[in-house]
Amino acid sequence: MTEQHQMSRRRAATRERLLDGAMEVFVERGFGRATLEQVCERAGFTRGAFYSNFDSMDEVFVALWRRQSSALVDRVRSALGTVDRTGHSSLSAVLAAALPTLRLDPAWQILTAEFNAHAARNPAVAQMVSSHRRAMRDALVPLVADALALFGRALPPDSDTMGRALLAVYDGAMAQQMVEPDNPDPSALAYELIATVIWSYSSPVK
Repeated sequence: MTEQHQMSRRRAATRERLLDGAMEVFVERGFGRATLEQVCERAGFTRGAFYSNFDSMDEVFVALWRRQSSALVDRVRSALGTVDRTGHSSLSAVLAAALPTLRLDPAWQILTAEFNAHAARNPAVAQMVSSHRRAMRDALVPLVADALALFGRALPPDSDTMGRALLAVYDGAMAQQMVEPDNPDPSALAYELIATVIWSYSSPVK
């Protein structure tokens, strides 16, 4: 292993520890009340280490958001890839068989709502969030296309509107489940609505 490779690995490990520390502090105190010093103390690093990886607390949160979203996309891919798709008569049935393996993190949903409000008041942060959400939509669309192919349907060439609708349904369901964590209805409704949205934007393969 070259020295440069070792340095890259150490830098990546430092960044991950800072993100882990930030997540713990944000959950405990809320994003708006967390300080850079608290994040550094929790991660076990100095301000210098923080600023060698991030320019601001906003950037830390967006990095956390990317990490959480990437994990979510990976779990969706794994769930759809391992479910027994044979015998399912509808897209709703496929989703209902696959997606219950995903679990809502109430603390993360609360933080997301808090940061969305923060982004709405800060155009530069809003631009970062918008870019992130576009990347998430781009990652989900191929998974949706694979699920539709089971039923002889395909998405239109421009699927961005469908991706936005999917995230809106997901965000709405998570908001309901955030305040009703023991109620299964929001999740069940989400599967039906997601399937309906996907189906409505697709068409039979000719």
